Amino acid sequence: MKNEVQKVFDDLDDYKRFCTVFGHPYNEADLYNNKSPVYNEYTAFKGGKRISNNWIRDAKLTGARIFGPNR
Repeated sequence: MKNEVQKVFDDLDDYKRFCTVFGHPYNEADLYNNKSPVYNEYTAFKGGKRISNNWIRDAKLTGARIFGPNR
């Protein structure tokens, strides 16, 4: 039982890291929920699929300079 609990917390940490890095809303209730679009993106990423980074996409849409000033 201890290993299963540790796996859940490890998966939660990994899912939170994914949401933070790729700009998805983090909701721990979505972990293991196949109806959640964010969890589906997470499982696709874990399976090796390349996915878009929402932070970069939003910066392009708003015209923000996230990589420093233009020279």
